[in-house]
Amino acid sequence: MRRKERQITDIGDIFSVIECCNVVHVAMVDSSGAPYVAALNFGFDRKGNDLILYLHSAAEGKKIDILKKNPNVWFQMDCKNELVPGSPGRPCSYSWNYESIMGSGYVTFLTEKAQQEHALNRIIQCVAEPAGQFEFPAQMLERTCVWQIVSKDFTGKRHI
Repeated sequence: MRRKERQITDIGDIFSVIECCNVVHVAMVDSSGAPYVAALNFGFDRKGNDLILYLHSAAEGKKIDILKKNPNVWFQMDCKNELVPGSPGRPCSYSWNYESIMGSGYVTFLTEKAQQEHALNRIIQCVAEPAGQFEFPAQMLERTCVWQIVSKDFTGKRHI
């Protein structure tokens, strides 16, 4: 990281930033070497210093085809975005306040009902913060692809 003074080094602070984010951008590479990025809502768990992101999508499509062939991904999320205004006399004083997380990991498709329900509950809890746990109809679970990204390699950065 070039701007070391902006790096978030405390793992607890990094997870606090993740809690504030609503969308993760997941980048993948298809078999021809072409990049593909998808913006998705997510849920997460912390296991020690590891991050586990939970995602869901349709059971078929370009994203799933790519991930089945190459489960290595990169991700980015940001929040607390705010313009820092400059002035006509000092246009280079315009800036942007933000907090962001970047990392890499690998995708695992979750096929067991308990794993799928845990992941889907974490997604709902992260975006809507409802009380309690949900049970999901088996027919819905069959039509939904539930997956996780496990990352041991992620960093945080802020400019505030």
